[in-house]
Amino acid sequence: MTVREILFFFAAVLGLAASNPAGAVDLQNRDKKSYDVTVNGSDGSSTTVTVKAGESVKDICSDCVILLGAGSVETRGRTTVKIEGGKISLTSAK
Repeated sequence: MTVREILFFFAAVLGLAASNPAGAVDLQNRDKKSYDVTVNGSDGSSTTVTVKAGESVKDICSDCVILLGAGSVETRGRTTVKIEGGKISLTSAK
């Protein structure tokens, strides 16, 4: 195996590790109502996601701010964020 092949192999392994959502944030809607939340990623991306009543969304982001109405939660890594009583909050670190 040449040095170039070895470097390519390690780059591929690192790329797969970076795409793995091992540090992902989960979002749980504990209410009986759907909500539109805005997810602002650390990379500058912004997405609006509809979370149905009682729904859990796995791996919604890995490093982001999640906004619901006037409330927001800044989170990263293996955490769970909940919506309950119309408010958003950090539930736990996994």
